[in-house]
Amino acid sequence: MNIYRGFVGVSNNLKLALELFVIFLVFFYFIFHAITGENGLFSYLIVKKKVNETSVKLENLTRERLYLENNVRLLSRQTLDLDILEERCRIILNYAYPNEIIVKRKTIISNEGK
Repeated sequence: MNIYRGFVGVSNNLKLALELFVIFLVFFYFIFHAITGENGLFSYLIVKKKVNETSVKLENLTRERLYLENNVRLLSRQTLDLDILEERCRIILNYAYPNEIIVKRKTIISNEGK
């Protein structure tokens, strides 16, 4: 089957230029979708950034969980730490001895991590 039967009066140079143009278009199509497609380079970079952000959140939550687990362990019946118990009672009940000086700190809430 001759693909050039519609190009009977066309020169060989024009046929070659047309072939190269079609090859270029096919090549451009695949390159374009390899970069911008659903599974392309840009999508990969976005997913990689989300994975890094999620890893940081996981590390922070793991650290917080370990801290809370340690506090629970210190307040359990088997290993009751009286200093921790007294500290928690004072915070929750707003209790202080008459000869103590209370210093209030202003708490600053930051939205940088969110």
